[in-house]
Amino acid sequence: MTGSKTTSLTSEQMRRARAQGQSGSDWERARRSVQEDAQAAEQTQAIAALIERKRGRPVQGEPKTAISLRVPDSVLAAFKATGPGWQVRMTDALQDWLRTHRTA
Repeated sequence: MTGSKTTSLTSEQMRRARAQGQSGSDWERARRSVQEDAQAAEQTQAIAALIERKRGRPVQGEPKTAISLRVPDSVLAAFKATGPGWQVRMTDALQDWLRTHRTA
């Protein structure tokens, strides 16, 4: 390797150099780097927890359950003819019926 600054030392030579304060490593910078990486990982996890979203639409109001319901074509056509949001109007009609027809 041309221009390489890599030197080969034995383990004993490295220990002696370190003991004499001749280490070429910037240990303080290395320690700071490890600390910063740990803090960055914690911050990343905190941000991920804040923005984590569940799949699908958020539940608004009372949760709903998908069912299969057989209704006469004429009833379905009448609700669909009212335009977008017909499902909500059908739910409202069922809730109105429940309010007026409570059974024990």
